[in-house]
Amino acid sequence: MSERVETMEGVATDDLADVIDRLYRRHHRGVFHVALRYGVGDEAWAEDIVQDVFAALMDNLPRLADHEHLDGWLYRVTTNRCLRRLKRDKFLHRGPVRRFLAAQTDREDVLEGQVFARSDLERTRLALAQLPPRERVVVCMCHLDGKSQREVCEALSLSKGYVSKLLARGIARLQEALDD
Repeated sequence: MSERVETMEGVATDDLADVIDRLYRRHHRGVFHVALRYGVGDEAWAEDIVQDVFAALMDNLPRLADHEHLDGWLYRVTTNRCLRRLKRDKFLHRGPVRRFLAAQTDREDVLEGQVFARSDLERTRLALAQLPPRERVVVCMCHLDGKSQREVCEALSLSKGYVSKLLARGIARLQEALDD
């Protein structure tokens, strides 16, 4: 007979493995389809998200109250992982970041590009930091997180008119600060 190893929460590791296996078989398809929608049909991208979600489940399972009704938890974690990945991908495709990360053969061009990219990023960061908090949040949600104004309204419980006003003010202040 093999010895059962206890985890920190007192659950045997082979029992935990059985629970994870059962939950994976039960929920994999749903998690995959949510990730596939966010990943615009990219199956490899969606599988990476599925792997991240189930790794998080494995870490959090002992703390979750009801193992049989995880649909809401899995949906929320999947959505958050997808949004985080989309944000990272979007960030990596921005002009200054691409210039900064681009592999160029001429060392002087690389150094000059890095200096300009760092300068652009730092100026933008400082300009964002100077915005009033609500304007900063709305601008970041719309332009960094890729949220629509309607999504921002719902997330912050603000009217569409107020979100539109905050966004317009924030963009105007950023443009003014960056044009100096």
